[in-house]
Parts: sequence; C-alpha cells; structure tokens
Amino acid sequence: MRSKNGIAAVIGPWMIGVFVLLLAACSQQQRAGEQSMQQPDNSLMRVISGEVWYRERMALPPGAEVIVTLEDQSRADAPATVITDYTHVVDGDQPPYPFRLVYAPSAIDERMTYGVRARIVHDGKLLFTSMEHVDPFAGEPGEPVRIRVSRQ
Repeated sequence: MRSKNGIAAVIGPWMIGVFVLLLAACSQQQRAGEQSMQQPDNSLMRVISGEVWYRERMALPPGAEVIVTLEDQSRADAPATVITDYTHVVDGDQPPYPFRLVYAPSAIDERMTYGVRARIVHDGKLLFTSMEHVDPFAGEPGEPVRIRVSRQ
C-alpha cells in the first residue's frame, strides 16, 4: 500500500502541473485568435479619395450632408448596390468637399460596372446630385476623383 501512495504522491502533482500547462497554452491560442478577429488587417483595404464640387456660387446651410457612395451599377433593371459610403457634414466650409471611400478589394469584380455617386441633402431634402457616371477605377490608382453635382 505504501508504494502505491508513494507513486500517487509523485504522479499526482506532476499530472496537475501538465494539466495546468496545457490549459495555459490553449488559453493563449484562443486570445491570439480573438485579437486577430477583432482587429481586421487594414492593409488589405483600398481607398478612393477625391472631392465633390458644384458651379453655383452659394454656401450650403449648416448641417447639410455631402453623401458619396461607391456602387455596383452593373444591372440596368435594378437599383445600384452600395458597396461603401461616406458622409461629410457641412459646417460652414466651402466646396470642394473632400471624401474618402474605404472598401475591401474582394467586393470588386472586374466584370462588373462601378461608379461613385454624390448627393447633398439638408433636412431630408435633396439639394444637389451627381448627374454623370463617374468611374472610380478609370484613372491611375490613387488618383483623386472629382464629382460634380448639380442643383435640384
């Protein structure tokens, strides 16, 4: 009996030590996985930047919103699908209004047609909108896109 208790006394703490180490290792792997899921790799994102402008010599009312969208405009018989958007609240600044659209390259299919659209609204009323198709991928990568909007 004494030899069994002696072996159990030696093996018991050893097994507990191994078990604790295994739990600690699993815990560290789970935390690393959680961090990578919580913080996406922004180096994979792409940016379309540019400015929205209009010819009219007028200031926008404070609180007006300049809304720019990147859209999949491939289907003529259906509304465009918005891929990403950007909103700039006007607070006394004058045109042109800068924008920056951040998107995932995986959302772009080279076979489809894409466009950027801009509109300016105030209190739910449309003040200006873009009237022409603007292809954000027509120029050199990183080249600013200019969107002209017309009064409604």
